Amino acid sequence: MPSTCSVSRTAIGLLLLTTVSAWAAESLAPPHAPLIEGLPVPVVAHPDQISLLDSPLPALAANKRLVFDMWRTLILGGQVAEADQYLADDFIEHDPLLPTGRAALKNHLGATKVASQVPDLIPELVTIVAEGPYVVMAFVSHYPEPDGSGSTYTSTHFEMFRVAAGRIAEHWDSYLFRSGQTVPDHGDNKAVPVAGITGLAQHAQLGNAEPAVFANKRLAFDLWRHIPEGGREEMAELYLDPIYIQHNPNAATGRDGFKDYFTRRPDSTVETYLEAPLVAMVAEGDLVVQVLQTDRVHDGVTYYVPWFDMFRIQDARVIEHWDTASKGELPAAMLQGLPLRQ
Repeated sequence: MPSTCSVSRTAIGLLLLTTVSAWAAESLAPPHAPLIEGLPVPVVAHPDQISLLDSPLPALAANKRLVFDMWRTLILGGQVAEADQYLADDFIEHDPLLPTGRAALKNHLGATKVASQVPDLIPELVTIVAEGPYVVMAFVSHYPEPDGSGSTYTSTHFEMFRVAAGRIAEHWDSYLFRSGQTVPDHGDNKAVPVAGITGLAQHAQLGNAEPAVFANKRLAFDLWRHIPEGGREEMAELYLDPIYIQHNPNAATGRDGFKDYFTRRPDSTVETYLEAPLVAMVAEGDLVVQVLQTDRVHDGVTYYVPWFDMFRIQDARVIEHWDTASKGELPAAMLQGLPLRQ
């Protein structure tokens, strides 16, 4: 377990003085829950999700609105007949529980969704991040405490979409198989395995015309190369704010908590690219979403799935982090068959 981190109580107190209105003007992330030294911080929803649809780039604003409206209409409202206005005919699905292709997905949703009123808002939405053709939505997820107490804890669920010609053309999510689940047989319409980019070709994912966004993507990329993959936790001061707000339920808030968590990863060669195949790096404002290809074995079958990490950057340091982990679950960089230090 991570040791108690030495976050300055004075620094935490000053950070908590930030008002919601000032925060909303500066960040795409919601104001965080109260910080407690040595513990992860609960994931919370954004208090003004409509503000997340704004963008100075009309194309990004349109993509965000498309995904936002699709989620309200199809997923929450069950209005399957409206799918054609949101999804491309050759829609590509990467969630192994769902079929690929618009027609097959409409049939699936028609059999599993009950039509209801379309809500104005999306429950427990954390943020929406858009760059290029990609839109990422993050949500609060809830899990039962493993001690059987009946209490719950939070983590983060992610949905990523690629938009083309005004329709959603591709979908990934952070859903991972759980014990006892049955994988449906979608026949010729089974989902397409997740595939990431390897080697130096990953660098193309870092580009952005806005220098600040490019710098944020590079910071997150280099952080991951050096520490989660390279095991060089001693370099944390170069990348992390001392406060470092942690939402992974297995790790402690604070830079020292991060360092302690990644002492479990032995040192290895630091490459100029990520060891794990990179599916996408999506950044907007102060947020960077990194999506890596990883694999899971379920009932003897290997599935390739995405692992999502989201970073908030402030003053050229990572100050906040979300990922899809549940308690006891390690990030992709620590699932390479390497022995973990005790």
